Amino acid sequence: MQYLARAMVWLTLVVALAACPRSTRKTLVPDVPQNGAAEARTRFAEAKAKFLRDGRNTEEFRQIAEDFPDDPITPWAHLYAGIAAVKARKFDVAIKALQITVDADVDAGLTTRAELFLGIAHNYGGNPAKVLALLKRGEKAIENDDERTEYLGALAYATALGERPLAALPVFDQLYGRVTPGEKALIVARVGELVAGADPDTLRRIYDELDDRKGPSMAAVASRLALVADQAGKVDEAQKFRDVAAPARIAVGLPKMISDAQVTSSGTPSSGNAGLVGAVLPLGGKQNRVAEAAAAGLGMAAGVSDGKGIAAVEVRAALDADASAMAVEDLARSNVIAIVGPIDSSAVDAAGSRAESLQLPLLSLSTAAEKNAGSKFVFHMVHSGEARSRALAQRALAKGVKKFAVLAAENGYGRAMTAAFKDEVEKGGGTVVSTVTYKADTKSFAGFTAKLSGDWDAVFVPAQADTLGLIAPALAATGKIPKPLGTKKVIGGRAILLLSTAENLTAAYLTDAGRHSTGALFAPGYYPDDQDPASKAFLDRFIAAFGRAPGFLEAYAFDAVQLAAAAGTAGRAGLAATLAKGELAGLTGTIRFDPDHRRADPGVIYTVSEETGGVFAIRVAK
Repeated sequence: MQYLARAMVWLTLVVALAACPRSTRKTLVPDVPQNGAAEARTRFAEAKAKFLRDGRNTEEFRQIAEDFPDDPITPWAHLYAGIAAVKARKFDVAIKALQITVDADVDAGLTTRAELFLGIAHNYGGNPAKVLALLKRGEKAIENDDERTEYLGALAYATALGERPLAALPVFDQLYGRVTPGEKALIVARVGELVAGADPDTLRRIYDELDDRKGPSMAAVASRLALVADQAGKVDEAQKFRDVAAPARIAVGLPKMISDAQVTSSGTPSSGNAGLVGAVLPLGGKQNRVAEAAAAGLGMAAGVSDGKGIAAVEVRAALDADASAMAVEDLARSNVIAIVGPIDSSAVDAAGSRAESLQLPLLSLSTAAEKNAGSKFVFHMVHSGEARSRALAQRALAKGVKKFAVLAAENGYGRAMTAAFKDEVEKGGGTVVSTVTYKADTKSFAGFTAKLSGDWDAVFVPAQADTLGLIAPALAATGKIPKPLGTKKVIGGRAILLLSTAENLTAAYLTDAGRHSTGALFAPGYYPDDQDPASKAFLDRFIAAFGRAPGFLEAYAFDAVQLAAAAGTAGRAGLAATLAKGELAGLTGTIRFDPDHRRADPGVIYTVSEETGGVFAIRVAK
């Protein structure tokens, strides 16, 4: 498939490449030459000692090479500069430095060590043929278990993009047991993607050759062969593969078995398998960070970390609109009940158009749903910034607030959020009496908060949470002190209600701004409130799997799978009809859609509360 051609490494293995060795270091790299400048050797020794402690020091090695360009120690300096740059994920820097060492060709061991890390660095640059050749030569230069993990990661993903992509399966099996739960989820998705497009006869050969009978490859291959046998009417063969797939799927955290794929008498896919959800994400592209966030939410829904899955999820990587449309076609043939994604607006419209023609529900993750075309089969899961701005206005109006101020950035986001908020305020009989704008790169806000004049009771600040963290103290410093609604008196000013979209809100906001935001109402889409019964189980599972709290996109992706699985028992057409008129309690609110299939519910509003001992927390506002 063309859309897989650029499905680059989604897995970023963060390993201590140069940490202190657990045992005696065995290396092919010879000692540095002793016939050069003494100062170069001294500086190199100091830089290397620091590097072996923390894996850093790229700049010092680079400086040694620059200061002593003709010294025999220079290839060694470039080698270590390159290794440090790989660890820092500065791959362009790494490739340049390591190539110099390879080209110098002063010692076979030195060159082999440079080739190992050059292959790893090139892996992120999208040249599979070059990567595989370098890794093959460099393997013998691996010095510790962490480097072995990094090597296997590069080898697996480069092989998957090469001429024989299925040869990556046993390598992924080796890699799987070495990485974090989050990275395991991505491996399971990547293996499933490879297997989904493979010829059944090839899969049968691979099935016989796989050594790991409980790895992600066997889970994917046996599951696929069971479905193929079902479609061919070979009941006994399907059951054989299903029996093998079950323990493998459990071992990698997937549901024991997806339902049998239903087919019509003509052999074409029917109305979809309620236990199988597809996903189209821009993994490996410029949007890889947000794609990985969505993939983590999908992984939780599929149970890849703990086996508590809602449905099986097949992921396709697609980096542009055309690739997204092709991915929808491929997933439709896989008999999915619905598709989650894409994220980018143009990709959503292209995928949505194809989904419409196939009568396949698509649960978009677009963050700007107002910009997307309407469709009977496309539903937008994410509350847009405009929708959240309106929800804040509605909540404040319902509490009796009638007079508002606005403090917003002079950019497209600030203008759009302000317009939505003002429109909703005026519809509810309120008034915006003061509006102040600031340059988007502003860092000091006291001068702007002081300009908020007039008789108002609440201020709306559409902003990223880190910017809001600077604005809230500035409001308090100019006598406009955020407090819970109804507060009568405060020292040093007057109490006001703070309202914000608080984009990408995390607990870090509370460190400096929590005490300046009590009673504030935030609409970030989702925040991991550990006291909220609706999200407690999801939050605990997510932290156990990924070692961090989930963000808003993880929650929306999880909700999308919940929705598809819960309402998909009547097939694709039935799912679309149910989504258009039904509702489901999710992490991001009581999900329901308006006539344009955008979120009609207000989502979840959060507030800042002061708890026992003067500790501040962000909680679901009741």
